Amino acid sequence: MSKPKPSPFKKLFETKEEPEQEPEQPPEATTESNVTQTPTPQKTAPIQEEPRKRGRPATGKRSDDAWIGRTYYVKRSTDLDVEEELLKLKRRGVEIDKSELVDFLMAVWVKWQQGENIDLLLGEFTPRRNSK
Repeated sequence: MSKPKPSPFKKLFETKEEPEQEPEQPPEATTESNVTQTPTPQKTAPIQEEPRKRGRPATGKRSDDAWIGRTYYVKRSTDLDVEEELLKLKRRGVEIDKSELVDFLMAVWVKWQQGENIDLLLGEFTPRRNSK
């Protein structure tokens, strides 16, 4: 019966567990002669750079603590109308997404509930059309 081959991984794990050490050198005997000893070069650890994170940097609302995710239901026709109006604003150079719109409208509603004049707030957000 033949002996089973040793696992190639066994040697890898055995060397992994033992930290790499320099072999100890016996202390040299000091003599009173004028023999100069050259210092042995010290091994320095390689400078490790900080590993780069994969993917895009987290810069959106999802990674901003000022924003919180919520799920609400709206009628399909309302959503389509909002998409259409946001597209019109985008063509005029006004960049706003639905979450910013909902945040603004909710903030205005709260201020209205507290007795503030919301006409001024709405006027700051987007100019009203005088005619259709």
